[in-house]
Amino acid sequence: MRLLAGALVGASCAASAIDVTFEIAMKDGRFRSEQAALERKDGAVTFRLARAAIPEGVKYVKLKPDFARAKAGDEGYWVNSDGELGTFKAREKDAVRVSKRPHMPFFGMKTPRGTWVAIVKGMSWNYSLAVELKNGYYTLAPTFEHHLAESKEDIEVEFRWLKGDDADYSGMAKVYRAWQLARKEVVPLAERVKKQPLLDYMVKWPEVRVRLAWKPVPSPVPEQTVKDEPPVRPVITFDRFKRIVDEFKAQGVGGAEFCLVGWNVGGHDGRWPQIFPVEPLLGGEAKLKEAIAWAQTNGYYVVAHCNHRDAYIIADSWDAEYIVEKNPDGSLRRGKGTWGGGRMYTICPKRAYERFVTKDMPMVAAMGFRGLHYLDVFSCVPPPFCDDPRHPVNERDGIKWVGHILQLGRDTFGGIASEGGYDQNAGQLDYVLYTSFSQPLDPSKYPALVDRYVPLFEIVYNGIILSNPFTTTVNAPIKGRPSELKTVEFAARPSFYFHANFLSTGRNWMGDTDLECFTDEQLVASVAAIKRGVDAYRDLARLQYRFIDRHAEAAPGVFLTQYDDGTKVFVNYNKAPATVDGTSIPAEDWRLVQP
Repeated sequence: MRLLAGALVGASCAASAIDVTFEIAMKDGRFRSEQAALERKDGAVTFRLARAAIPEGVKYVKLKPDFARAKAGDEGYWVNSDGELGTFKAREKDAVRVSKRPHMPFFGMKTPRGTWVAIVKGMSWNYSLAVELKNGYYTLAPTFEHHLAESKEDIEVEFRWLKGDDADYSGMAKVYRAWQLARKEVVPLAERVKKQPLLDYMVKWPEVRVRLAWKPVPSPVPEQTVKDEPPVRPVITFDRFKRIVDEFKAQGVGGAEFCLVGWNVGGHDGRWPQIFPVEPLLGGEAKLKEAIAWAQTNGYYVVAHCNHRDAYIIADSWDAEYIVEKNPDGSLRRGKGTWGGGRMYTICPKRAYERFVTKDMPMVAAMGFRGLHYLDVFSCVPPPFCDDPRHPVNERDGIKWVGHILQLGRDTFGGIASEGGYDQNAGQLDYVLYTSFSQPLDPSKYPALVDRYVPLFEIVYNGIILSNPFTTTVNAPIKGRPSELKTVEFAARPSFYFHANFLSTGRNWMGDTDLECFTDEQLVASVAAIKRGVDAYRDLARLQYRFIDRHAEAAPGVFLTQYDDGTKVFVNYNKAPATVDGTSIPAEDWRLVQP
């Protein structure tokens, strides 16, 4: 069946109509394919499928635009908003790369027939994006397949064509940024700093996370009680943290925001949503307040690592009522993993705000914490859903309630931070720990069809949200030159982590190289490494206030990040010097060129 644009978007079909094929698959195996002719107007077309037109029992709705296709060997590439880029080169075998519920609702292609970007404006968090190489052709298709029954939105995707210097992935990201700004979803950092003056300090100085205490992970006791709780390991007491502060001062590290991880009862991920009492083995509440005051007296900020999403049965406030993972009969489904507190469950964001956040945040603030208050997980996952009929939450409800939590944190502590690069609450975020959970620096370990990682989050949000790009760039100065250079290329606010590695078994997602302070010798060496990173960042800090105007490979192995004030930063990953546009860049180094 061929539908005119009027059936989908309320516009008349024109001679310049563009075909968009879409498939509707049902859970019972039925399937149909339809075609819409959309009018191209002002360089864009919009596909819209009304929620009422999506039948009950649907499994997925897949868009297959005729223009989202390229022949193997064509010039160009595809990109998704997770920062993955793949060229259309011929490969030995067919493959597919699926991004499930991408970090930001946009994607695009550059082909010999044109360059376009798609913004998913309706059901933004209900789709997966698949790029597939099959029978000599690449295709890029969004598939709406997540929580369709709960969503109340129409499917709406705008495809916009780009021309001239903007016909690349930088231009794609800039279109999305312009949309975010135009609808006032986000506010530039230069504006927010007027109401949040401590942001200027955060622009200039790094995030330094200090993991104080934890229980074994994965937990040997999945369903913990206070009688069989594994022992807490107090690695950095509050008195020891004061020694870290002294070493920062002694080595001339002029500023830092310390984030204390595992200060709460049970240590890191010990008993959420229970926070208090302050872990006694670290020194208790009196020593915590003393340590915070000591750091602040010496010119540093101290914030708390907290969590209002995860829950463990051992918590004194445990109640299955507020848990998301429920079967149709109301019984609990088992949590998917174990951390310090045992098997983890998820709290409905509405209940988290109502039952815990408004009560706990003032109590945490009373310890003396001030800065970019860190709330774990929220920006590392898509919007939450909750099926409990007592507090049902769809994706838009989830965004709203998480937004209330983040905004209260910002109002209470001066700013807010979270873990990852999902941007559904971008308007309430000041800093993210890493925009992508893991990005291998070794190209041989890239996923199928991925040839490069590009800073799409940074092009969109530099000048709006402070960030560090990857888990592999936390503690960059001790991880090798490529990691250090990546922080420069991707406009990072430097991030460091004492005792990032704490798992008993399994993969350390921040890498095996770590900053430690078991001994004074280790502490001195760790702070020296941090100082190297801070010193290197000094000339780059001001660029956190600027938008990124362009990113590109300026020469083989040399990348350009250009800002909207004309500043250029060249990063050379080669083991030989390079010269680009009259700028000489030493081997494995970078150069800043002022406008």
